[in-house]
Amino acid sequence: MKRSKIDKQALRGAGYMLVGMLLALAIVVAGFGGFRAFGRAAKFAQVMRLVKAHFVGDYDPDEAADTAMSGIIASLDDRWSYYMDPEDYAAYQDTSANRYQGIGVTITKDAETGGFLIVTINKDGPAQRAGLQVGDIILAIDGVDVTAGDADGLRALIQADYGKDALIRYRSADGGEREAAVSCQTVYTSPVNSQLLDGHVGYVDIDNFRQGAGQEAIDAIEALLAQGADSLVFDVRSDPGGQVSELVELLDYLLPEGDLFIQTDKRGHESVDASDGDCLEMPMAVLVNADSYSAAEFFAAALRDYDWAVVVGQHTTGKARSQVTYPLLDGSAVHLSQYSYLTPSRTDLYEAGGLTPDVEVALDEEQTALYQTGWLEPAEDAQVRAAIDALVP
Repeated sequence: MKRSKIDKQALRGAGYMLVGMLLALAIVVAGFGGFRAFGRAAKFAQVMRLVKAHFVGDYDPDEAADTAMSGIIASLDDRWSYYMDPEDYAAYQDTSANRYQGIGVTITKDAETGGFLIVTINKDGPAQRAGLQVGDIILAIDGVDVTAGDADGLRALIQADYGKDALIRYRSADGGEREAAVSCQTVYTSPVNSQLLDGHVGYVDIDNFRQGAGQEAIDAIEALLAQGADSLVFDVRSDPGGQVSELVELLDYLLPEGDLFIQTDKRGHESVDASDGDCLEMPMAVLVNADSYSAAEFFAAALRDYDWAVVVGQHTTGKARSQVTYPLLDGSAVHLSQYSYLTPSRTDLYEAGGLTPDVEVALDEEQTALYQTGWLEPAEDAQVRAAIDALVP
């Protein structure tokens, strides 16, 4: 027998109520709010049923659910916690592994042409293999002019070609315009760059503390020592942080025996990562700025707590929470502040208002512009020079 329209709506409503009851049961089992959770879940189900039955416009149920989940996390009023839909979570996983979908370049907007100036290029990456060079300016992708757009639009056009070639029109250093077919693929980027500066100073630039950063930094240090470095400058300016495991691995290599990273959960349970007796004892400095977050800020604080390094640069942000990422059933995820943490001297960086450098020095306007585009060489960097001057044998 054919069901009536009213019967269909009733069935849909019953389905939403069933989902709500199951959600409430899961919440009760998990201990979030007891049986009051039934009321909240039922209200969610009722709203969804009303939208489905009566809303005159079009809507996407998945987008509605994502917005609801995002709202729950946003209501925590914690800038470090957030909800990721499946697409965002996939991108987050790539970023956490220091990889991305692209052609292997770093870009900045070119004021004269509106195109995108290539400021760094991955060694043996797709762009380099296709003949592009640092200083080239990207003007169009697959015939689409990008000079009026932003970097996000450019990335979207390139990533739309993932697994195949993107046709890139660019202006080279001689002013001529050329085209190149560049493969868009998964590109792995090193989070650590290093070089030996004049005066036997080893310079170690740590872009982030994501996957692989700890061991790569150790490898860079040992290579510099083999080249004759007798002091080290670590650069964690504009470093967004990363994984505790990578941070602890590097600190354990550098510091003597003692506490490294102390964290507590919401019940007050404390766990401590400690260093063994092996360490690297030599003059060190750490560069920080207002964008040295999380593990980067902590790295500088830990070295100073042990009186192992002088901190140079500008005041940091003051973060004292670490997050755990929880994948959800549909491929989305919740990134949730789960622990509070303290430095080795048991300093709460949030309560301390961030880290004040031992030597405070800022870049001037010209140096800042060069730094932001990746063109500021260490020899011309006022903060690097101040860090070298602060090294005491």
